[in-house]
Amino acid sequence: MAEQTPTPNVHLIVGEDDFLTERAARRILDAAVPQELRGSAIETVDGAATNADAQLASLRACDASVRTPPFLDPVKATWWRGVSFLPGGGKGGRVSEDVKAALEKFAHALAEHRLPSNQVFVITAPKCLKTSLFAKAFASFASVVEFASAGRSGARQDAALGRLAELAEEEGLTFAPGADAAFIARTGPDSRTIVSELAKLHTYLGPESNLVTQEAVAAITSAQAAEPELWEVTDAVGRRSARQLLAVLARYDGASSSSGIMLATVLERFFRELIVVRDAVDRKWLSQFGWSRSLPSETAAMLNATGFGPSAGKKPWMLKRTVQNAQAFSPQELRLARYRILAVREKLVSGGADVMQLTTELLRIIRRP
Repeated sequence: MAEQTPTPNVHLIVGEDDFLTERAARRILDAAVPQELRGSAIETVDGAATNADAQLASLRACDASVRTPPFLDPVKATWWRGVSFLPGGGKGGRVSEDVKAALEKFAHALAEHRLPSNQVFVITAPKCLKTSLFAKAFASFASVVEFASAGRSGARQDAALGRLAELAEEEGLTFAPGADAAFIARTGPDSRTIVSELAKLHTYLGPESNLVTQEAVAAITSAQAAEPELWEVTDAVGRRSARQLLAVLARYDGASSSSGIMLATVLERFFRELIVVRDAVDRKWLSQFGWSRSLPSETAAMLNATGFGPSAGKKPWMLKRTVQNAQAFSPQELRLARYRILAVREKLVSGGADVMQLTTELLRIIRRP
Protein backbone atom coordinates (compact mmCIF):
# COMPACT_ATOMS: atom_id res chain seq x y z
CA MET A 1 0.00 0.00 0.00
CA ALA A 2 1.38 3.43 -0.92
CA GLU A 3 2.30 5.70 1.96
CA GLN A 4 -0.62 7.91 2.95
CA THR A 5 -0.65 11.16 4.86
CA PRO A 6 -2.23 11.31 8.33
CA THR A 7 -5.87 12.32 8.42
CA PRO A 8 -6.99 15.03 10.85
CA ASN A 9 -10.04 13.11 12.04
CA VAL A 10 -8.37 10.00 13.56
CA HIS A 11 -6.25 10.44 16.69
CA LEU A 12 -4.32 8.07 18.98
CA ILE A 13 -3.31 9.68 22.28
CA VAL A 14 -1.06 7.64 24.60
CA GLY A 15 0.10 8.42 28.14
CA GLU A 16 -0.18 7.13 31.69
CA ASP A 17 -1.29 10.54 32.98
CA ASP A 18 -5.00 10.24 32.19
CA PHE A 19 -5.56 13.93 32.91
CA LEU A 20 -3.23 14.92 30.06
CA THR A 21 -4.59 12.36 27.59
CA GLU A 22 -8.22 13.19 28.35
CA ARG A 23 -7.57 16.93 28.14
CA ALA A 24 -6.02 16.43 24.70
CA ALA A 25 -8.98 14.28 23.62
CA ARG A 26 -11.55 16.82 24.80
CA ARG A 27 -9.79 19.61 22.92
CA ILE A 28 -10.03 17.60 19.70
CA LEU A 29 -13.68 16.73 20.30
CA ASP A 30 -14.62 20.28 21.28
CA ALA A 31 -12.99 21.62 18.13
CA ALA A 32 -14.78 19.09 15.93
CA VAL A 33 -18.27 19.10 17.46
CA PRO A 34 -20.29 22.28 18.11
CA GLN A 35 -21.22 22.71 21.75
CA GLU A 36 -24.95 22.32 21.14
CA LEU A 37 -24.37 18.89 19.54
CA ARG A 38 -21.93 17.37 22.02
CA GLY A 39 -24.63 15.57 23.99
CA SER A 40 -25.82 13.58 20.98
CA ALA A 41 -22.96 13.59 18.49
CA ILE A 42 -20.18 12.24 20.73
CA GLU A 43 -20.31 8.53 21.59
CA THR A 44 -17.92 7.32 24.30
CA VAL A 45 -16.90 3.65 24.46
CA ASP A 46 -15.25 2.39 27.65
CA GLY A 47 -11.89 0.78 26.91
CA ALA A 48 -11.05 -0.42 30.43
CA ALA A 49 -11.33 -4.21 30.25
CA THR A 50 -9.40 -6.85 32.18
CA ASN A 51 -10.06 -10.08 30.27
CA ALA A 52 -10.10 -11.13 26.64
CA ASP A 53 -13.89 -11.45 26.35
CA ALA A 54 -14.48 -7.96 27.75
CA GLN A 55 -11.69 -6.54 25.58
CA LEU A 56 -13.13 -8.03 22.41
CA ALA A 57 -16.59 -6.75 23.39
CA SER A 58 -15.17 -3.25 23.88
CA LEU A 59 -13.45 -3.41 20.48
CA ARG A 60 -16.67 -4.55 18.79
CA ALA A 61 -18.60 -1.68 20.39
CA CYS A 62 -15.96 0.77 19.23
CA ASP A 63 -15.93 -0.64 15.70
CA ALA A 64 -19.73 -0.46 15.50
CA SER A 65 -19.67 3.18 16.60
CA VAL A 66 -16.94 4.13 14.13
CA ARG A 67 -18.70 2.35 11.27
CA THR A 68 -22.07 4.00 11.98
CA PRO A 69 -22.29 7.34 10.17
CA PRO A 70 -24.08 10.40 11.58
CA PHE A 71 -27.85 10.06 11.55
CA LEU A 72 -29.54 13.31 12.56
CA ASP A 73 -26.45 15.35 13.41
CA PRO A 74 -24.10 16.76 10.74
CA VAL A 75 -21.07 15.32 12.55
CA LYS A 76 -20.28 12.30 14.70
CA ALA A 77 -17.37 11.59 17.06
CA THR A 78 -16.34 8.34 18.70
CA TRP A 79 -14.08 8.40 21.76
CA TRP A 80 -12.61 5.03 22.70
CA ARG A 81 -11.61 6.07 26.18
CA GLY A 82 -8.90 4.64 28.44
CA VAL A 83 -8.13 1.54 26.36
CA SER A 84 -6.15 -0.67 28.69
CA PHE A 85 -5.30 -3.48 26.28
CA LEU A 86 -3.51 -2.01 23.31
CA PRO A 87 -0.29 -3.92 22.50
CA GLY A 88 2.11 -3.45 25.40
CA GLY A 89 -0.63 -2.20 27.69
CA GLY A 90 -2.02 -5.42 29.11
CA LYS A 91 -1.02 -7.07 32.36
CA GLY A 92 2.73 -7.52 32.25
CA GLY A 93 2.70 -5.74 28.88
CA ARG A 94 0.96 -8.72 27.21
CA VAL A 95 -2.27 -8.98 25.26
CA SER A 96 -3.87 -12.29 24.24
CA GLU A 97 -3.27 -13.42 20.67
CA ASP A 98 -6.99 -13.19 19.82
CA VAL A 99 -7.20 -9.60 21.05
CA LYS A 100 -3.92 -8.70 19.36
CA ALA A 101 -5.16 -10.09 16.03
CA ALA A 102 -8.50 -8.28 16.36
CA LEU A 103 -6.75 -4.97 17.10
CA GLU A 104 -4.48 -5.36 14.06
CA LYS A 105 -7.45 -6.19 11.83
CA PHE A 106 -9.30 -3.13 13.14
CA ALA A 107 -6.32 -0.82 12.52
CA HIS A 108 -5.70 -2.13 9.01
CA ALA A 109 -9.41 -1.77 8.13
CA LEU A 110 -9.31 1.87 9.19
CA ALA A 111 -6.17 2.41 7.12
CA GLU A 112 -7.80 0.91 4.03
CA HIS A 113 -11.19 2.56 4.44
CA ARG A 114 -10.76 6.10 5.73
CA LEU A 115 -13.46 7.75 7.79
CA PRO A 116 -15.49 10.45 6.03
CA SER A 117 -14.67 14.05 6.90
CA ASN A 118 -17.81 14.44 9.06
CA GLN A 119 -16.60 11.76 11.52
CA VAL A 120 -13.93 11.98 14.21
CA PHE A 121 -12.34 9.05 16.03
CA VAL A 122 -10.19 9.48 19.15
CA ILE A 123 -8.43 6.74 21.16
CA THR A 124 -6.87 7.42 24.57
CA ALA A 125 -4.73 4.72 26.18
CA PRO A 126 -2.14 4.53 28.96
CA LYS A 127 0.28 2.45 26.86
CA CYS A 128 0.82 1.31 23.30
CA LEU A 129 3.92 -0.47 22.06
CA LYS A 130 5.39 1.64 19.23
CA THR A 131 6.83 -1.39 17.44
CA SER A 132 3.53 -3.30 17.38
CA LEU A 133 1.69 -3.80 14.08
CA PHE A 134 -1.29 -1.96 15.53
CA ALA A 135 0.78 1.14 16.35
CA LYS A 136 2.57 1.09 13.00
CA ALA A 137 -0.72 0.81 11.14
CA PHE A 138 -2.16 3.77 13.03
CA ALA A 139 0.98 5.84 12.52
CA SER A 140 0.52 5.44 8.75
CA PHE A 141 -2.78 7.32 8.66
CA ALA A 142 -3.63 8.81 12.07
CA SER A 143 -2.37 11.62 14.26
CA VAL A 144 -0.41 10.02 17.11
CA VAL A 145 0.44 11.94 20.28
CA GLU A 146 2.42 10.36 23.12
CA PHE A 147 2.92 11.92 26.53
CA ALA A 148 6.22 10.71 27.91
CA SER A 149 6.00 8.54 31.01
CA ALA A 150 8.69 9.41 33.54
CA GLY A 151 9.98 6.49 35.59
CA ARG A 152 10.91 7.20 39.17
CA SER A 153 9.31 9.79 41.42
CA GLY A 154 12.12 12.32 40.96
CA ALA A 155 11.72 12.23 37.19
CA ARG A 156 7.95 12.63 37.51
CA GLN A 157 8.46 15.65 39.77
CA ASP A 158 10.73 17.21 37.15
CA ALA A 159 8.20 16.49 34.37
CA ALA A 160 5.41 18.06 36.45
CA LEU A 161 7.54 21.13 37.05
CA GLY A 162 8.16 21.37 33.31
CA ARG A 163 4.45 21.50 32.45
CA LEU A 164 3.40 23.66 35.41
CA ALA A 165 3.80 26.98 33.56
CA GLU A 166 1.30 25.89 30.88
CA LEU A 167 -1.25 24.65 33.43
CA ALA A 168 -0.82 27.83 35.49
CA GLU A 169 -1.30 30.01 32.41
CA GLU A 170 -4.65 28.33 31.75
CA GLU A 171 -5.66 29.40 35.26
CA GLY A 172 -4.30 32.91 34.67
CA LEU A 173 -1.41 32.50 37.10
CA THR A 174 2.35 32.95 37.01
CA PHE A 175 4.91 31.76 39.56
CA ALA A 176 7.56 33.84 41.30
CA PRO A 177 11.11 32.37 41.22
CA GLY A 178 11.27 29.31 43.47
CA ALA A 179 7.52 29.21 44.08
CA ASP A 180 6.96 26.72 41.27
CA ALA A 181 9.37 24.19 42.80
CA ALA A 182 7.82 24.71 46.25
CA PHE A 183 4.36 24.16 44.75
CA ILE A 184 5.28 20.87 43.02
CA ALA A 185 7.08 19.69 46.17
CA ARG A 186 3.77 20.02 48.02
CA THR A 187 1.33 18.78 45.37
CA GLY A 188 3.39 15.96 43.87
CA PRO A 189 3.36 15.14 40.13
CA ASP A 190 -0.30 14.18 39.67
CA SER A 191 -1.80 16.51 37.06
CA ARG A 192 -5.34 16.46 38.46
CA THR A 193 -4.04 17.44 41.88
CA ILE A 194 -1.93 20.22 40.35
CA VAL A 195 -4.92 21.68 38.48
CA SER A 196 -7.10 21.48 41.59
CA GLU A 197 -4.48 23.26 43.71
CA LEU A 198 -3.98 25.93 41.02
CA ALA A 199 -7.71 26.68 41.15
CA LYS A 200 -7.43 27.08 44.93
CA LEU A 201 -4.53 29.50 44.47
CA HIS A 202 -6.53 31.51 41.95
CA THR A 203 -9.38 31.88 44.43
CA TYR A 204 -6.98 32.68 47.26
CA LEU A 205 -5.18 35.44 45.33
CA GLY A 206 -8.39 36.93 43.96
CA PRO A 207 -8.60 39.44 41.10
CA GLU A 208 -5.95 41.70 42.64
CA SER A 209 -2.99 39.45 41.79
CA ASN A 210 -1.99 36.58 39.54
CA LEU A 211 1.53 36.11 40.93
CA VAL A 212 2.01 32.97 43.03
CA THR A 213 4.65 33.47 45.72
CA GLN A 214 6.22 30.94 48.06
CA GLU A 215 4.18 32.51 50.88
CA ALA A 216 0.96 31.85 48.97
CA VAL A 217 2.00 28.25 48.30
CA ALA A 218 2.71 27.69 52.00
CA ALA A 219 -0.58 29.32 52.99
CA ILE A 220 -3.04 27.51 50.75
CA THR A 221 -1.50 24.54 48.89
CA SER A 222 -2.25 21.16 50.47
CA ALA A 223 0.64 18.76 50.97
CA GLN A 224 -0.05 15.38 49.39
CA ALA A 225 1.17 12.49 51.54
CA ALA A 226 1.64 10.09 48.64
CA GLU A 227 2.88 6.58 49.36
CA PRO A 228 6.49 6.07 48.28
CA GLU A 229 7.58 4.02 45.33
CA LEU A 230 8.24 0.40 46.29
CA TRP A 231 11.80 0.67 44.96
CA GLU A 232 12.44 3.36 47.59
CA VAL A 233 11.67 0.82 50.32
CA THR A 234 13.85 -1.95 48.86
CA ASP A 235 16.62 0.57 48.15
CA ALA A 236 16.68 1.62 51.81
CA VAL A 237 16.70 -2.02 52.94
CA GLY A 238 19.48 -2.92 50.50
CA ARG A 239 21.58 -0.04 51.81
CA ARG A 240 20.85 -1.15 55.40
CA SER A 241 20.05 2.49 56.15
CA ALA A 242 17.71 2.87 59.13
CA ARG A 243 17.42 6.62 58.59
CA GLN A 244 16.45 6.24 54.93
CA LEU A 245 14.04 3.40 55.71
CA LEU A 246 12.24 5.34 58.46
CA ALA A 247 11.94 8.41 56.23
CA VAL A 248 10.34 6.34 53.47
CA LEU A 249 8.02 4.30 55.67
CA ALA A 250 6.85 7.45 57.50
CA ARG A 251 4.83 8.14 54.38
CA TYR A 252 2.91 4.91 55.05
CA ASP A 253 1.71 6.24 58.40
CA GLY A 254 -1.95 5.30 58.79
CA ALA A 255 -1.92 3.15 55.66
CA SER A 256 -4.39 0.28 55.31
CA SER A 257 -3.50 -3.35 55.96
CA SER A 258 -3.58 -3.99 52.21
CA SER A 259 -0.59 -1.63 51.83
CA GLY A 260 1.26 -3.64 54.46
CA ILE A 261 0.48 -6.90 52.70
CA MET A 262 1.69 -5.45 49.39
CA LEU A 263 4.91 -4.22 51.02
CA ALA A 264 5.55 -7.57 52.67
CA THR A 265 4.93 -9.41 49.38
CA VAL A 266 7.41 -7.20 47.55
CA LEU A 267 10.00 -7.53 50.32
CA GLU A 268 9.66 -11.33 50.44
CA ARG A 269 10.34 -11.47 46.69
CA PHE A 270 13.22 -9.00 47.17
CA PHE A 271 14.95 -11.22 49.74
CA ARG A 272 14.18 -14.40 47.77
CA GLU A 273 15.98 -12.89 44.77
CA LEU A 274 18.91 -11.74 46.91
CA ILE A 275 19.35 -15.28 48.27
CA VAL A 276 19.73 -16.57 44.70
CA VAL A 277 22.06 -13.73 43.73
CA ARG A 278 24.23 -14.07 46.84
CA ASP A 279 24.69 -17.78 46.14
CA ALA A 280 25.68 -17.03 42.53
CA VAL A 281 28.16 -14.39 43.72
CA ASP A 282 29.71 -16.75 46.28
CA ARG A 283 30.15 -19.41 43.58
CA LYS A 284 31.93 -16.85 41.33
CA TRP A 285 29.17 -17.12 38.73
CA LEU A 286 28.11 -13.50 39.07
CA SER A 287 29.76 -10.16 39.82
CA GLN A 288 28.80 -6.50 39.54
CA PHE A 289 30.01 -6.63 35.95
CA GLY A 290 27.83 -9.52 34.80
CA TRP A 291 27.57 -13.29 34.56
CA SER A 292 30.65 -15.50 34.30
CA ARG A 293 31.23 -17.57 31.19
CA SER A 294 31.98 -20.52 33.47
CA LEU A 295 28.35 -20.65 34.62
CA PRO A 296 27.09 -24.22 33.92
CA SER A 297 24.30 -24.32 31.32
CA GLU A 298 21.95 -26.32 33.58
CA THR A 299 22.52 -23.79 36.37
CA ALA A 300 21.86 -20.92 33.96
CA ALA A 301 18.56 -22.55 32.98
CA MET A 302 17.60 -22.91 36.64
CA LEU A 303 18.48 -19.26 37.33
CA ASN A 304 16.55 -18.10 34.27
CA ALA A 305 13.51 -19.91 35.66
CA THR A 306 13.73 -17.79 38.82
CA GLY A 307 13.59 -14.62 36.72
CA PHE A 308 17.15 -13.57 37.49
CA GLY A 309 19.34 -15.55 35.16
CA PRO A 310 21.57 -14.46 32.27
CA SER A 311 18.54 -14.39 29.96
CA ALA A 312 16.41 -12.24 32.28
CA GLY A 313 17.50 -9.08 30.47
CA LYS A 314 18.43 -7.12 33.60
CA LYS A 315 19.98 -3.76 32.78
CA PRO A 316 23.63 -3.35 33.89
CA TRP A 317 22.83 -0.77 36.57
CA MET A 318 20.07 -2.98 37.95
CA LEU A 319 22.31 -6.04 38.02
CA LYS A 320 25.05 -4.06 39.77
CA ARG A 321 22.63 -2.69 42.39
CA THR A 322 21.19 -6.15 43.08
CA VAL A 323 24.66 -7.66 43.55
CA GLN A 324 25.56 -4.82 45.93
CA ASN A 325 22.38 -5.42 47.93
CA ALA A 326 23.07 -9.16 48.13
CA GLN A 327 26.63 -8.58 49.31
CA ALA A 328 25.40 -6.24 52.04
CA PHE A 329 23.98 -9.30 53.87
CA SER A 330 25.36 -12.70 54.75
CA PRO A 331 23.55 -15.75 53.30
CA GLN A 332 22.23 -16.56 56.77
CA GLU A 333 20.94 -13.01 57.23
CA LEU A 334 19.09 -13.18 53.92
CA ARG A 335 17.39 -16.48 54.74
CA LEU A 336 16.40 -15.21 58.19
CA ALA A 337 15.12 -11.94 56.68
CA ARG A 338 12.87 -13.79 54.26
CA TYR A 339 11.54 -15.97 57.07
CA ARG A 340 10.75 -12.90 59.20
CA ILE A 341 8.97 -11.12 56.35
CA LEU A 342 6.88 -14.22 55.60
CA ALA A 343 5.89 -14.42 59.27
CA VAL A 344 4.81 -10.76 59.34
CA ARG A 345 2.92 -11.17 56.08
CA GLU A 346 0.87 -14.01 57.57
CA LYS A 347 -0.03 -11.78 60.51
CA LEU A 348 -0.94 -8.92 58.18
CA VAL A 349 -3.24 -11.17 56.17
CA SER A 350 -4.98 -12.40 59.34
CA GLY A 351 -5.26 -8.88 60.76
CA GLY A 352 -2.81 -9.53 63.59
CA ALA A 353 -0.21 -6.97 62.50
CA ASP A 354 0.11 -3.56 60.86
CA VAL A 355 2.69 -1.55 58.93
CA MET A 356 4.36 -0.53 62.21
CA GLN A 357 5.17 -4.16 63.03
CA LEU A 358 6.57 -4.61 59.52
CA THR A 359 8.75 -1.54 60.10
CA THR A 360 10.03 -3.02 63.36
CA GLU A 361 10.99 -6.28 61.65
CA LEU A 362 12.76 -4.42 58.85
CA LEU A 363 14.80 -2.42 61.38
CA ARG A 364 15.86 -5.68 63.00
CA ILE A 365 16.79 -7.12 59.61
CA ILE A 366 18.96 -4.22 58.49
CA ARG A 367 20.66 -3.77 61.86
CA ARG A 368 24.31 -4.64 61.38
CA PRO A 369 25.88 -7.33 63.63
